[in-house]
Amino acid sequence: MKIGIVAEFNPLHSGHRYLIECARKIADENNGEVICVMSEFFTQRGEVAIVDGYTRAKEAVRSGCDMVIALPYLGSVAYGDDFAKKSIEILSGAGITHLIFGTENEDVSMFEEIYTKQQNKNREEYKKLLKTGLNHAKINSVLFGLENNNPNFSLAYSYYKAIREADLDIKLIPVKREGQGLNSGDVSEQVHLSATAIRNNINDEKIEKYLSKEMFADLRKENMAAEAELFPYLKYKILTLGKVGIEKIYDVSEGLENRIYEASLKVENYSDLVNLIATKRYSNKKIQRALLHILTNTTKEDYKKYFSTNNFRVLAVKKNKAAIIREINREGKIILHPLLNSKNSMNFEHDIKVARIYELLFSKKDIFRENIQIID
Repeated sequence: MKIGIVAEFNPLHSGHRYLIECARKIADENNGEVICVMSEFFTQRGEVAIVDGYTRAKEAVRSGCDMVIALPYLGSVAYGDDFAKKSIEILSGAGITHLIFGTENEDVSMFEEIYTKQQNKNREEYKKLLKTGLNHAKINSVLFGLENNNPNFSLAYSYYKAIREADLDIKLIPVKREGQGLNSGDVSEQVHLSATAIRNNINDEKIEKYLSKEMFADLRKENMAAEAELFPYLKYKILTLGKVGIEKIYDVSEGLENRIYEASLKVENYSDLVNLIATKRYSNKKIQRALLHILTNTTKEDYKKYFSTNNFRVLAVKKNKAAIIREINREGKIILHPLLNSKNSMNFEHDIKVARIYELLFSKKDIFRENIQIID
């Protein structure tokens, strides 16, 4: 048995540790392993990871994972279906038999019904809702019964959809989430605190109880990449690319380049830029992802070239489980690289470029070339 986890761990907190502990318990009872795929520099919501990937991966292994594989940038900063598709592709290549995830609603029996509805969706009804100004994600939620569920449940459905479309034999293990959701509140009275709530209360000493001592210390050490630091680089990139250049950027379509360029001339901070561009059709998350693609110069051609890669980096592994890497590489479905060198670096050209941007924001050097973290 191999249990997979898809994560960002931004940062890794008590709720994440609970999920890992559940996976660890099941794996140990079945002589199995726990393998995680994790975003590295930027997140699915289009945000900067507040702690670097190696640090978060090391914490994940200390918490009970056997290995952490880096999810490439184009899988990390993507809408739900692409995020899930790439994550499941990696975990399937690593040989997982089960996928464990946290969700407020453990009843995933409706997924097959939703999937069937999607295959037979009413095109006319879809077009009608599109004219109201709703974005594609919201329309799917309304049409297929996901509107009353939170993002975690919708993402869980995306995992199911990716598994179903690839015809994989991977079983789902939903785990009931406890504690606070996305909105921050009184951080002292929660069973578990969400990663978003922790980021929103980063200067509150009360968050310490939701983090390990190591992670809390790492958060305090990091030079936080504030929006104020990111904005000048982004605005420079928008103005130098111009509307024609922005149109070539991945996930920019339907005239969005015009809104982005015009908005950049009117604002002086990142938050105002996002809010000015966003509409009912273009959610804040979509705008944040598009802006990151501009910042990293990720074009539509880059997506075609790099999204389909089967080469992935290992960020951390438990010392007594290092043989897993060789076993997976022998199977040949995916290729894992524990170290970056002159022979394999060509497989990671785009992610190296993305890493340079992250280093610029955090005033660090060669994060991408750090050695795999081997944990006793």
